[in-house]
Amino acid sequence: MCGLGGVFFKTTEHHRRTGEIAYRVLDGIFRRGPDSTGLALVQPAVEDRLYVGINCEERGGGGRALALLDELGRVERATDGEGFIRTAIRYSGDDEALVDAVDALGPAYTVASIGRHIEVVKHLGGVETLEENFAITNYDGPLAMGLTRFATESTIDFTHGQPLSARLHRDLAIMHNGHITNFHHLRYHFERAGYTFTTGNDSEVIAVAIVDEMGKGASFHEALERSVTILDGCFTYIAVTKDEVGVVKDPYAAKPLVVGETDRLVAVSSDCWALRDGIDEDIEVWEPGAGEVVTWRIPLH
Repeated sequence: MCGLGGVFFKTTEHHRRTGEIAYRVLDGIFRRGPDSTGLALVQPAVEDRLYVGINCEERGGGGRALALLDELGRVERATDGEGFIRTAIRYSGDDEALVDAVDALGPAYTVASIGRHIEVVKHLGGVETLEENFAITNYDGPLAMGLTRFATESTIDFTHGQPLSARLHRDLAIMHNGHITNFHHLRYHFERAGYTFTTGNDSEVIAVAIVDEMGKGASFHEALERSVTILDGCFTYIAVTKDEVGVVKDPYAAKPLVVGETDRLVAVSSDCWALRDGIDEDIEVWEPGAGEVVTWRIPLH
């Protein structure tokens, strides 16, 4: 079933921290996805800084991953969430070398996300586990979009939790509610085209499809529009880059998502009451229609 939700601000003045709003929205839709919860955050760019998230399915193995990152670059900050490791590192090398080095630690280790702006945090259970491990309510940047996952297509673990990214491609994250029924066909097609997949989750193919379309010259909005015809199934998803965010509905519009927009912010949620409670306003909401794609620019902060 899963639940989608979050907020981004159009202005630098926030009536409440971005992370606090996202917490309340995701807590309000926890019933839709109790297996894991994650957020994509937009962070400021700093020279040579990468935000790297690592899935670590080996109990107590976080130290190995952090030691490796400190060899490859310099770890500025890190939080070992015992399953997911959140890091900011100074690194001037090749992204593929970093990802391959993490993979070499063994099958329990994979890079979940990599970016100069987009940072991913995720954990098992509800949004309270994100707060316990990563203090997400302290975040007050421009955007926090997330998902509460109900696992139907793949394992309940850190690796398959969302948000998901396309391997080796910076600053893109997707959060998906639904099923991609032509996932195996698309994965075979993309693997033959040279893409590598990190998970067995059908949602991962959405990120790859977006990257592939943008690599052919499509804008972010155009890539999302094309995804409606590329993907089969029943789906609603959110996609985030460093400067744009979009919501996409399949041609059947069977998966709920409502939008509330003011001069200050845009909030989205699978549940209108969770959205209103999150931003603490009795805001008017609307729902994108069948096959509709809506995108917004994220103002530079």
